[in-house]
Amino acid sequence: MTYFTLFHWIAIVIIALLFSLILWLTIRNNEGKSSLAPILANLLITVLFASFIFYALDKYTKVARLENMVQKKVLINESFSISGQIRNIGEFEIAKCTLEVKIFNASLERVGTDSAIFVPKSALQNLFKREKSPIIETVKRFVIAENLHKGEMRNFTVFMPYPPSFEKPYTRYELSCH
Repeated sequence: MTYFTLFHWIAIVIIALLFSLILWLTIRNNEGKSSLAPILANLLITVLFASFIFYALDKYTKVARLENMVQKKVLINESFSISGQIRNIGEFEIAKCTLEVKIFNASLERVGTDSAIFVPKSALQNLFKREKSPIIETVKRFVIAENLHKGEMRNFTVFMPYPPSFEKPYTRYELSCH
């Protein structure tokens, strides 16, 4: 199982011991009252604590980097390809890396105005219907690596449809590994 590192297992043991200790203390100090509320509160707090711990462990133990990114437009089917390399720079094996590609239309200017990037809004505008604004971004997610060992580098290529309405596209990549 590549998802859990040694730190994950230590965190599971500590969280289970804390949950068991608080559960034992709750049941022991019952004094004729219902212990359902404290047990549910213990469970909720333990689940929240565990999710924060696992998020932090994943963020600092599963580290990868994108290298040599190249973007090419494929005119035959109006798409573009993104190719590059992914390298595991952390100390542990990575189960899966997902690349999120966002394409923004960089030409946000309107005819006759200086700039339309920031338009101040009022709190009252949320109460009234506004006209629908056109979609100005396209987002796709791709799994680019699985079971990436420590120090290993792999090549990848993904294809994404090119939005024909975009005049000046701006591409942003976001990598998430766990």
